[in-house]
Amino acid sequence: VYKRQEGLIAQGRQAGGRNLGSTPTLALVREFRALSAEVPVLAAGGIADGFSAARALYHGADGVWVGTRLIASVEAYAHPLYKQQLVEGDAGDTTMTTLFGPEWPGTRMRVIRNRVVREWAGRESRAPRQGPETIGTTRLFPGVLDVQYVMPKFSAFLPTPDTQGDLEEMSLPAGGASMSRIDTVQPAGQIVVEMMERARRLLESPEGLDDEDEDDRG
Repeated sequence: VYKRQEGLIAQGRQAGGRNLGSTPTLALVREFRALSAEVPVLAAGGIADGFSAARALYHGADGVWVGTRLIASVEAYAHPLYKQQLVEGDAGDTTMTTLFGPEWPGTRMRVIRNRVVREWAGRESRAPRQGPETIGTTRLFPGVLDVQYVMPKFSAFLPTPDTQGDLEEMSLPAGGASMSRIDTVQPAGQIVVEMMERARRLLESPEGLDDEDEDDRG
């Protein structure tokens, strides 16, 4: 760890989206913390409510990096049906896959186990990367360049409100551990305030926060 580093992000295996990790979030936080007491460490993966945030802080994180939970926010520029799946899903509804890309070929991602993921499970390396088949359209850089983009089969781009097509054929990044803690779409500010207020209360009486990482079911 070099002193010039401003911080480290401890992305555990629970995290949604691009994820190369195999270590649970809290175990990784402890490893990073042991490397340096000075460099800030942010915990990423499975942080979606006050309890998960409090556990990360208790185990040595200086802050938390929240992804999946904030996709299920009012302000997030994600497709409404994508947000709905985050609310309705549970820990076992995600999986790791290298199916998606040609934009980022070979990148491992944690995604919702939708139809295309189930169909190609165990056969990801044989998925055709070049071909005429498309799954929809979307806009890139909306409000800036407004580039119309035709999404190829196995596109890694997540669906936004501008996306047209079948979401069962698309990449839906998500952390399973986080999905199990999401009950509703809320304003982002409300999510953050509620999360950190509960975390603060739990840290004042930290019984149960020293438990080992739960098995990653997602």
